[in-house]
Amino acid sequence: MPKKYHIHPKVMPLNLDYVYKFRIERGENCINCGRCTKVCIYEAHKRGKGDPRKMADPNTVVCRNCFRCIQECPRGALEKSLDKDFLNIGGSYWKSDIFITLWKQAEDGKVPVTGAGYRGPFTGPGFDSMWTDMSEIVRPTRDGIHGREYISTSVELGRKLNHLTFDECGKLLSKIHDTVDIPIPIIFDIPPENLSPNVKLAQVRAAAELNTFIVLPATEIAADIKKYIKNIIPLISAKEIDQHQGLIKSARIVAFEYAEEMLSAFPALKEKIKKISNALTIIRVPATKSVETIVSQLAHNGAEIIHVVADYRGMEVNGSGNENNRLGKDIIRAVHLKLVEERIRDEVTIIFSGGIAMAEHVPKSMLCGADLTAIDLPLLIALGVRLYESPEKIIVFPEGLENIPVRTVRQRMINLMSAWHSQLLEVMGAMGIREARRLRGETGRAIFFEEIDNETFGKIFKKRESANV
Repeated sequence: MPKKYHIHPKVMPLNLDYVYKFRIERGENCINCGRCTKVCIYEAHKRGKGDPRKMADPNTVVCRNCFRCIQECPRGALEKSLDKDFLNIGGSYWKSDIFITLWKQAEDGKVPVTGAGYRGPFTGPGFDSMWTDMSEIVRPTRDGIHGREYISTSVELGRKLNHLTFDECGKLLSKIHDTVDIPIPIIFDIPPENLSPNVKLAQVRAAAELNTFIVLPATEIAADIKKYIKNIIPLISAKEIDQHQGLIKSARIVAFEYAEEMLSAFPALKEKIKKISNALTIIRVPATKSVETIVSQLAHNGAEIIHVVADYRGMEVNGSGNENNRLGKDIIRAVHLKLVEERIRDEVTIIFSGGIAMAEHVPKSMLCGADLTAIDLPLLIALGVRLYESPEKIIVFPEGLENIPVRTVRQRMINLMSAWHSQLLEVMGAMGIREARRLRGETGRAIFFEEIDNETFGKIFKKRESANV
């Protein structure tokens, strides 16, 4: 049995003015009595360093919203209100609370706990309309995520055989395909083009320390990051194979963007790669209306790894409108069930990306049928990047991000993955699953709102629904 995989987080604050849900403001009627400094156990209130007779501005960063200082202030000089930036950031999918949660996880690598239970909606679109079945909360969970039980989060990338063939003496005749193991079902997707070099280097170094992969365009693999090529997936066009033979020889996996001619030309493309090295191939397929058909055809043609790419909200791309577009949960299930129906699901690896915003989206994607996920925006939000959805997608980088040391940026990404890995272990332990590979398509451990709602109320309201139609 291999050694337990463990990510080592370190507290790594970032000296940037970020978004917080509440802001504390001190009014002019403050008499500088210092009562707030005595009642606040988090040291959000301190006296000024230059003049101890006066109170310094409240420190919103360490505030835990207990309201003790506001209740104890004899003059009512303290006021707590919703931050304006908090109300404006995000949108319908990337909600404000997600930004704060990712920021805190990147700071200390701990699982976020409010102490007030879950206060979100009962159900919602996409991944919010499914839950994990916690009916197996037994010893793995009681012992804790790093207890006696061994819970493996590693996944395998590559083509698998449909069956094995042996001779009369029991000798294996089938040729086993090459595969690559990673200890966590998460890889880093392509970063934005305008990302500063130090942040890009930090992403590569974080992927290397986590022993996972990052996808980078071959043209952006500079000399300072080429030494991490074992953890880099070069993105190459079919016409550039000869140009980037050096990268292909060193890389373990190579990625290509999907094109229509690839359906018939992929066997020749794959053979050309195999003549250069034993690198596995990934085909990045946009999550269009016909994505399951495309994935099926590629799988029949010998594709090893297929990466289904949705938009940043986990929706179909190039759709007729947001209302008619499928969400990530439905896209993955459609692809998975199509391959199951054709009896080739076990032969190919499926990666899903787009809309993976929280730790819970990783096991939920796998329960729907993905082998692993790819993330991009959470890594940037961990560094203080802001995202606005309307009227269009806008990414705002914090001022001074390019001046932050690489080790700080790298550690915050590692902290985020540590928190996500811990939550994956928690949910697997609670479901009684001790191997991440078994999560794939395990819908028996998932509860879907549509199915439960139909089973419970379908017979009662069926006539009313048909009448409304």
